[in-house]
Parts: sequence; structure tokens; C-alpha cells
Amino acid sequence: MKQLALEGVEGRRRKRRPRGAPRLGRPPRPERVGMLPHVARPEHVEGHPVHVSMKRVRLGPNLRAQRVHLAIVEQIARAVKRGIKVVHYSIQEDHLHLMVEGASKQDLARGLKLLFSRIAFAVNRVARRHGSLFRERHHRRALTTPTEVRNALVYILFNARKHALADGSYRAAFFRFLDDKSSAPWFEGWHASFAPYPRIVERGREHWPGEAPIHPPTTWLAAKGWQRAGPLRFDALPRLK
Repeated sequence: MKQLALEGVEGRRRKRRPRGAPRLGRPPRPERVGMLPHVARPEHVEGHPVHVSMKRVRLGPNLRAQRVHLAIVEQIARAVKRGIKVVHYSIQEDHLHLMVEGASKQDLARGLKLLFSRIAFAVNRVARRHGSLFRERHHRRALTTPTEVRNALVYILFNARKHALADGSYRAAFFRFLDDKSSAPWFEGWHASFAPYPRIVERGREHWPGEAPIHPPTTWLAAKGWQRAGPLRFDALPRLK
């Protein structure tokens, strides 16, 4: 009888899943495929600026539409006045890029949570919609070297050029203006021989006269250190990832 009992237990043992076989259990909902897992974020070093990106929900409004874009810039400017250090930004049709600074992991988390909630409320108001605007947690990457910061500046300030290259709509006209949906018109670290003409800078700032809607960089890397990797040229192009 004991032997029979043991055999019964053995027969009920879970079979091993063959390598490469589909996983068991409920598959993720389509809207959550590719979303960031909710795991603890790494600690933050105060001297390291951070590249932050946030995606819009699939059927949300075009973030580069004039009224929507201005609503976002207004909230960035208000956040800066409250002490949230948004050093640079870029607004694309379905996502945002920011370069931010913070005193600690908690300081970053609080500031970004407040900023994104205010942006969502403002965009929903001008777009006359309800519900979530952003589809997941923001993605965050610490920038720890001059080269990383310089590459992030090119990626953020010229992100519109990257997307134009990717979809085949790139035009030489990109070299005749600064993207006014980014903080590029307020950038001041241009290469002496490859800087935009003053009229190009003025045109880029027309939508937001007066004080810049960004916070002056306070970390050495974002203020000066990145220049060790070379000044930025007006004709720079981000790498396609």
C-alpha cells in the first residue's frame, strides 16, 4: 500500500516545461506588452543628470499639436518655478524626453510624479478628453560621463530629426530651424563655428517669449562637463537606435 501511495505522488508531480515551449499562465494584456516592470529603481547620485522618457497612451492626442504642446511647456515652466530641475526637454507626437536633475532618488520621484500628473491634467483639459494620458512608468537612465551627457543632449534636442530620418521624411530644411517643440532654442553650448543664426534662435522662441521654461543646469556634468566630449553642432543628428 505504501508503494502505491508513493507512485501516486510521483505521478502527480509537475512535468518539466520543455525548453522553448510557451509559458503557462495568463498572457499579458495587449496594452501592457512592452511596459516597464514595477521594480525598485536604483539609487540616484546627485551629481548625475538623468535622461527621462515617458510614453503616451496609444490613442492619446498628438503631443506636438500646438495647443497641447503649449500646455506641456507651461507645466514644465511651472514645475521649474517650483524647484523641479528640468534642464532640457523634447516633445514628440507620442512621447516626451527630459533631462532632469535631483538631490536624491526621492526628490526625483516626487518631482517627476508631480510634473507628469500636472501635464496629464493640462493636456486632457485642452484636448477635451478623460482618462490616463501616459501608458506606464517613465523610463529613467542616469548620465554618468561627459560623453553620455553630450549624447543625451543631441538625442533630446534633435529628437525630431531622428524620427524624420526613421520614417523617411527627413528634409534639409531641418538645418534652417530649431525644433520649437524642444528646449533647443534656449541651448547655449553650440560649437563656435556651427551655431544657429540669431534669427533661427529667435524664431524658435516665438511661441514662448520671456523667461526660458527650463532650469539652468546645476550639476557639473550638465553645465560644463559634457563639453569635454566636444561642443554641439547645429547640424548634429541623433543615432537611430
